[in-house]
Amino acid sequence: MAFQSTSAQNITEDLSLYGLFSLFIKNWIILVVSGFGVAALALIWAINQPNVYKAETLLMSVDEEQSGLSGLSGSLGGLASIAGVSLPDGGDTNTKLALELVKSRQFINEFINNYDLLVPIMAAKDWDMATNTLIIDEDAYDVANKKWLRKPVAMRTSKPSEQEVYDKFITMLNVEKEPKTKFIRLSVEFYSPHLAAQWTRDLVTMLNKNIRDSDKVEAQNSIEYLKELSQSSDVVELRRVFSGLMEEQIKSQMIAEVRKDYVFKVIDPAVAPELKSKPQRAIIIIIAGFLGGILGLIIILYRAGRENHLAKMI
Repeated sequence: MAFQSTSAQNITEDLSLYGLFSLFIKNWIILVVSGFGVAALALIWAINQPNVYKAETLLMSVDEEQSGLSGLSGSLGGLASIAGVSLPDGGDTNTKLALELVKSRQFINEFINNYDLLVPIMAAKDWDMATNTLIIDEDAYDVANKKWLRKPVAMRTSKPSEQEVYDKFITMLNVEKEPKTKFIRLSVEFYSPHLAAQWTRDLVTMLNKNIRDSDKVEAQNSIEYLKELSQSSDVVELRRVFSGLMEEQIKSQMIAEVRKDYVFKVIDPAVAPELKSKPQRAIIIIIAGFLGGILGLIIILYRAGRENHLAKMI
């Protein structure tokens, strides 16, 4: 019994810093096996993950001075609101609208439909660098017969719904406005660097076009409405006011017609990136090894506590 008590005393060293260090040194094999084991599993997982490339463009919002419509919030702006006509507020308002529009369901679904991106977004699983082609998941989509093969789940059918496609694409899209500046960074992440760059450029083009077309229609409707007001009014001064309002709407319509970069001016266009953005395999392995080491420490402490408990029972 005295021998067992001495053995228990050796096992249950005082839990000081030195005692813990000695305990870990004695069980270094557990630490090594745990750390390298988890890191090896993380390496296998990381290797099997496809590369993802990030294409980014730098944009500048078109301000009021560039638009040529500054100062409309003065006397004409007040009269326009009385007449029930809205005058352009300049590039700042359009920029805010564009930043919200690019993340909206309606715009993204329209973008995906216009450029026929349903299959690439929802069925691609990798990219073949040698042939510059997407690798399609054969379990999800039959390329030859152009048929979706996914199993329906709950309310989702074999063909992905607009809501499902939106949820997937919004994770690939990132829009950031730099503080205290008018610069915006818009980026898209995808398996193919070439498609990521193309989609980034197309997004900017479609944003400018959508808001430009909307402003053109609004300006045309305002012009027609002001013509009716002018023709129906017998007051000369009111006719002059309506004429001034129509002039500003015509200016707005003209600018929308001639200016390509209506909301965003491209400072640095998107190009196909040569290096992947993720997965960061080295970082994944390092973190996994660190977590594996922590797991090893937990195992060592658990074993020491268990042996201490058994020794006290004896």
